[in-house]
Amino acid sequence: MKSMDEKFWEKINTYGENGEFDKVVREIKKLPEDKLDIELINVLGRSYMNLGDYENALDTYLSFIGKAKEDVKDVDIWLYSECGWLCNEVGDYEQGLKYLLEAEKLGRDDEWLNTEMGQCLGRLERPEEGLERLKKSLKLIEKEAPENVDEKIFINSEIGYLNGVLENSEEALKYFHIAKDLGRNDDWIYMHIWFNLEKSKGKEEALKYFENEAKVNDKNATIWASLGQIYMNFFQDYDKAEKAFKKAFGLSGDGLNLYNRGIALRLLGKYEEAVEVLLQSRKISVQEGDVTDGEDLDLARCYVALKDKKNAEKYLDLAREGLENVPEEHADEFEANLDELEDLIEKL
Repeated sequence: MKSMDEKFWEKINTYGENGEFDKVVREIKKLPEDKLDIELINVLGRSYMNLGDYENALDTYLSFIGKAKEDVKDVDIWLYSECGWLCNEVGDYEQGLKYLLEAEKLGRDDEWLNTEMGQCLGRLERPEEGLERLKKSLKLIEKEAPENVDEKIFINSEIGYLNGVLENSEEALKYFHIAKDLGRNDDWIYMHIWFNLEKSKGKEEALKYFENEAKVNDKNATIWASLGQIYMNFFQDYDKAEKAFKKAFGLSGDGLNLYNRGIALRLLGKYEEAVEVLLQSRKISVQEGDVTDGEDLDLARCYVALKDKKNAEKYLDLAREGLENVPEEHADEFEANLDELEDLIEKL
């Protein structure tokens, strides 16, 4: 016969596996306070996080500080570390740093803590202090987990980023290239390489680097997508941008590359072809459960250019419905574009 503890944990684990985190919270909250231990606190905090309730997750961890029945110091180090990480995840870096420093005061001084603090200090516009922590992390990881390539990529990327913030472009590039050589292959790394190459070598030399990368790594969709962005946004060479995005889409099937190709075609004045590509991109976005506000806005622009009032109105309305999905920092610009298009449609 199973004990009460076994039955309880079986129930908790089943709820967790089914994603029923509200039920996990409810079951644990039924327990008297003196029955709570660090394992339950961990499960409760993580359940709150999975529910998007970061405030209660933080309160859960803070409420248990100093209350462990054994290994109080180690438990409190873990709790302060979790609180720091949690605050950083929601962008409260000031509070996050305070909790991480509490963990350090209690004796934690490993790669994880220094990396978390380095990132935190960088976001608080204290890049020099952040770099000091992150460089310490690079040394510590070689002792603690030299096989952890992903963490090495992250640390080198952060060091590169903070050097870029300080306009130490040559130093930034050194660390970005280390991260790239370790296996990082995404838009973020290539755009930061671009910005720092442009600052240190100029636009033309930076472009040569990317064109050469695309030749050497002809099957790398990310490089072709980055090259397309560079042609489109920094050189206004929409013809080369369209070809680069077409190549990137052919290699990856990523709808974002198709969407960017549609924009390039629109900027070339090839409106009918742009509509065809943007509709295909929109279909992929819908299938993947993604937003379509970008495609809708550009489709409305194309239909205005084609003097197709009916379809222009249709996609303008759809774009307006998607306004709620636009990040806050871009909402005003997006709304201004909608208003401008509405005026143009009225004149058709």
